[in-house]
Amino acid sequence: MTIANISLGIVLLTFSFTAHAALRVVTTTQDLAAITEAVGGEQVKVQSLTKGTRDPHFATAKPSMIRKVFRANLLLLIGADMEIGWLPPLLQSARNSRVLPGNPGYLDLSSVVPLLGKIEGPVSRAMGDVHAKGNPHYWLDPRNGIRMARAIATRLGELDPAHKDEFHHRFNVFVQTMDDKLPVWRSKLGHLRGESVIAYHKSFVYLADAFGFRIVDEVEPIPGIAPSAASLNALMTRIRNEHIGLLIIEPYYERRSARYLHEQTGIRVAVLPQSVGAQPGIATYFDLFDAIVDVLGNMGDQ
Repeated sequence: MTIANISLGIVLLTFSFTAHAALRVVTTTQDLAAITEAVGGEQVKVQSLTKGTRDPHFATAKPSMIRKVFRANLLLLIGADMEIGWLPPLLQSARNSRVLPGNPGYLDLSSVVPLLGKIEGPVSRAMGDVHAKGNPHYWLDPRNGIRMARAIATRLGELDPAHKDEFHHRFNVFVQTMDDKLPVWRSKLGHLRGESVIAYHKSFVYLADAFGFRIVDEVEPIPGIAPSAASLNALMTRIRNEHIGLLIIEPYYERRSARYLHEQTGIRVAVLPQSVGAQPGIATYFDLFDAIVDVLGNMGDQ
């Protein structure tokens, strides 16, 4: 065998490995990772930069995270400034041009969903932790899960055309599963339709929109600011006057204020998992809503 033939064989072998190697996908949250795994299957290797047990607004650029981004073929983010405090310096440190904004390896999922809570006009720190582009917790509307899955499957197909049909097939399976589950979830939460609910933070507006209840106030007087005695007293008055019966809160927020409101007004408190991985057993996007519906469904029995 000549040197030329050996060299050609090495080139073809390298091309074959590259063409069939799993795409390295890095996501900013476990929710995005779960959806990517659902539509990507064995053609992707997915890693999340944050855990579902933590508030995704806040993270620290660790060396392990930098290595993940450096090796990635595709970076998926929630966007709407959710990761504004930590992702830009992480991208700068990783030095991976494939996953920089504007390139095929960068996908901001907030661009494919209808965002709620957009703020017109100037934004200041006095307004607290607000997002002028819109509320970034949009994954908590299962209908947005379909939009996200479609965008992810499309981008995977662009990066790996050989498996485009497989990504499309898995997306269709994802949609069918959602079509089967969504009516069941809505039926189980029928008792909440039209009801007024208090939330701790502005995290559940999309969940409320999807299932027909109304979030009329938050425990935080300003987003990201802990409640004071005065703000809790004002909230107690509203709960009593308007007969509000339910407060929902994420697992990672302090519970002292919620317990106090319960003791003073009798309002029921539901701790809702806000993300895939937030609690044991929540491994998929569908598991997340199964868990949420189980908690809120039990509230209807009390």
